Amino acid sequence: MPEETDQRLLRAASDLMGMRELSLRLDVPEARVQAWISGETAMPNSALMKLSKVLDAWSSSQKPK
Repeated sequence: MPEETDQRLLRAASDLMGMRELSLRLDVPEARVQAWISGETAMPNSALMKLSKVLDAWSSSQKPK
């Protein structure tokens, strides 16, 4: 089964900031993020919206000043 868009976004976010940081920013246990990435459980739309805000904040903080 092909990986869904939210799974790819989560995997990329985890690669960028690490699983621990991502789970802290999403305010969910690491095991839940891993379950979303693996497709074991579906990521709720509210978490997807939060992920977009997390990625936006992360990209802003990574820009050179």
